[in-house]
Amino acid sequence: MSIINFFSNKKYTLYKKSVSIDETNGASIAKWTADKEISGYYEPSETLVGSEAGNKYGITGVFYCAEKLVPSDRIEINGNLLEVREAEFWQLRGLSYYKGYLVKTDENL
Repeated sequence: MSIINFFSNKKYTLYKKSVSIDETNGASIAKWTADKEISGYYEPSETLVGSEAGNKYGITGVFYCAEKLVPSDRIEINGNLLEVREAEFWQLRGLSYYKGYLVKTDENL
């Protein structure tokens, strides 16, 4: 059993970043596109009061999933896009999972 199945089977949309170059001025254009649906567990920062992670990163929550997360990935949660600022691989009693520290972006869906 994975930690994701243990906590939640809720589905979330994972967005990946792609960068293109504007032909007219050479500027980089970043765009996030829906990549896939993933199972995971979102823990809002209200439940992390006083934790090192909440204070150190200014995060709005933590996301646990079996899918590999990288900084700049975005996850849709309650109609908001939250960006992964840092991701870590964890193992706990034989369970392997990724832990992503999320911050709210100005972009909403």
